[in-house]
Amino acid sequence: MKPFWENEYLNKERSTFGNPSKEVEDIVSLLPNEAKILDVGCGDGRHSLYLAGLGFQVDAFDISQNAINKINYLKELSGLNINTYVCDALEFEFKHKYDLIIVHGVLQFIEREKQPEIIELLKKWTNVNGYHIVALFTDEEPVPEDLKDVMVGVFKNEEIKDYYNEWEIKMFESYKFNDEHENGIRHCHALNKIVARKVNQ
Repeated sequence: MKPFWENEYLNKERSTFGNPSKEVEDIVSLLPNEAKILDVGCGDGRHSLYLAGLGFQVDAFDISQNAINKINYLKELSGLNINTYVCDALEFEFKHKYDLIIVHGVLQFIEREKQPEIIELLKKWTNVNGYHIVALFTDEEPVPEDLKDVMVGVFKNEEIKDYYNEWEIKMFESYKFNDEHENGIRHCHALNKIVARKVNQ
């Protein structure tokens, strides 16, 4: 069974996951004017479209063809320059380093054994003084029934900090929230968010 967002990506009039997250908006003032940004698991582009609209150079990829079709439609509609790709995190071909990499609501859908390799790869392709913004679900709440087939890599609470112990952690949050999607599906999630800056090569 496909996750609910695949059908929601077909609705080109509405953002599936809402507006840009506050931590993404807050980091804009810390980025260089021509910052290169990578949006990992970009969905239908709530962060990519916002950042490209501010003039940043944005690359974005997602495993969902529906998501990329939608972001391509929206970027053309708005005249934005976003390079988009259909692939997973280990298939993406890096061509340069980034000043900001966003991994928002993605890692819990990746098998546990692949997560360290992916995180280290993203860290490698980040410029010194560049940032990561990561948001992920933790096991403080059970996996919703409709997501059990896809949410295969839920983290322990605060586990993500261990991956950034040599970076400067600028923000960390841990909390629970309820959400309801367009199709009436309701979820309760436990979330960790981290904003970290790379301080050494």
